[in-house]
Amino acid sequence: MKTSHYLFLLFFISGCSSAYIPSPKNVPLLEKKGEIQIEAGASTNSIFATGSYAFSEKYALITNGSMSFQNILQSLYLDSGGGGVDSYYLPIGFSDVAHHSVEAGIGRYNFLPFSDRRLELFAGAGYGGAHTLSEHDKVSNFQCFMQVNTGKRHRRFEQGWSLRTAISGFHYQHGYYKSQFDENGNYTGNRLIIEHGNYQALHLEPLLVIRTGGQRLKVSFRTAFNLAFPLSSPSGIKTFGIDRGYTVLHFSVGMNYRF
Repeated sequence: MKTSHYLFLLFFISGCSSAYIPSPKNVPLLEKKGEIQIEAGASTNSIFATGSYAFSEKYALITNGSMSFQNILQSLYLDSGGGGVDSYYLPIGFSDVAHHSVEAGIGRYNFLPFSDRRLELFAGAGYGGAHTLSEHDKVSNFQCFMQVNTGKRHRRFEQGWSLRTAISGFHYQHGYYKSQFDENGNYTGNRLIIEHGNYQALHLEPLLVIRTGGQRLKVSFRTAFNLAFPLSSPSGIKTFGIDRGYTVLHFSVGMNYRF
């Protein structure tokens, strides 16, 4: 297969035309009370930021947030005077779905206090959304998750693994116009039809993160997967304006800083 074909496959499976993009998982690999870590960067489909705070010798808080490039592009387009348009008339490059997400969790980080390996367990919840430029096509999802992190920290190099199990509930809204006719068959105009639907899925999301650099400031590289399994069939909606697919693979790079 030619190199160009590999690149096409990479962007196809990591694009943002799906209804769900996995959140930027936090793998802090904390060591002690009072430690604060922040990380920000960009992936193949979004910009993201994460933060963590060890408030005791055993327990810590984590938080994550992301916004897709498509979300930023659509906001700029709407601010420039485009808006309220149907997806059939979008400019080139605006056919994908815009996403945003935010989440928070709490957990224990000091399972192996006498080892050079870190082991963490976090649980939490998050909210996400996706939409097209059409105001009638959108989806929201609420997620509960449990996440195990492990890895090693060195002065200038860190390597971590994460495995998240999550259950998401999606609510879809799709709007379209249907032609109306009177009893004589004469066209009387279009009527807006709004359909709603619900859908649940189980996610398994492994992630590899590598950080290298100085003692406090490091460059971070991530590779993440998403394996989704439906828990229910869609209900209450016949046509999805936003595809029910999921981003399978994506990469990211960012900067990580420890206080």
